[in-house]
Amino acid sequence: MITYAWRTTLADAEVKDVEELLDQAVEYDAEAGFSTATPTVVGRGEVRHLLVSIPPPGERGNVQLDQLPDVPVVAYLRLDMVGEEADVQFVVRPEFRSHGIATLLAELLDEQPTGWSSLPGVRRLRAWSHGAHPAAERMARRFAARMDHAIFKTLRFIGGVHPFAGSGAEATVEPAPDGPAEMAAGYLAGMAPGERTALTRGRMRLVAPAGSVIVGVDEKDPAARPACISLDTAGVGIADLRTILATALLRVQSDGARVAQMYVDALSAAEVRASRELGFQHDQSDLLYVRPL
Repeated sequence: MITYAWRTTLADAEVKDVEELLDQAVEYDAEAGFSTATPTVVGRGEVRHLLVSIPPPGERGNVQLDQLPDVPVVAYLRLDMVGEEADVQFVVRPEFRSHGIATLLAELLDEQPTGWSSLPGVRRLRAWSHGAHPAAERMARRFAARMDHAIFKTLRFIGGVHPFAGSGAEATVEPAPDGPAEMAAGYLAGMAPGERTALTRGRMRLVAPAGSVIVGVDEKDPAARPACISLDTAGVGIADLRTILATALLRVQSDGARVAQMYVDALSAAEVRASRELGFQHDQSDLLYVRPL
């Protein structure tokens, strides 16, 4: 029913086809915040692209599939290969979801010599699933992938009728032109554009005795769009974390924000506890699945 082809680079026409697929998916998935892919971004290792195609309507052997549009690419997969590991980004065009395409592709890549075995040295696949993605959970169970990491997206309402009145610390202000650092390898690459936008607001580093934190609000409408808070110090105790986060909340509140957004490392008990104690509420869980080949 489907065919696939590996590419080391994408031709201009193929880039256009993939980006059209991704635009459709981003719009469809905007509210859920599901993962996307980045076909033209420089990778952190050797990159491979996989284009998945389906026969034209009338030749698909399925009445439901025959009713779907005739498009050149129905799914796109990107691999960033570093040593024995490969980071996976994978998106199926919205109209073609729930038709078994992802499952069939995974089976073909397992079974055929042109699949995973054609990638020299790769022993493990890593894939971030952004948002509560039931298909990702089903695929993980079926193909024996284990959850290896998790990051929580959290929100904290501030200002207005939800003023934050905690005690912060004196902090010096430094520019942070590169924004927040990546919390885990491959995490940001597949993040939906709408989710990534809040992180791009983090262009200021607050440096206090307890540690540092990156913050920022939307320049045009700070009250309507989430402010960024991103911890910039590792290995900090719970008391210092509370002080750092309180300092950040007071700053973005004074800059006009009405909600702050922060990503919390789910494997850090101190980060989880401090964020909860300061009123951050869980919004979504992003999960890293690892599958041995």
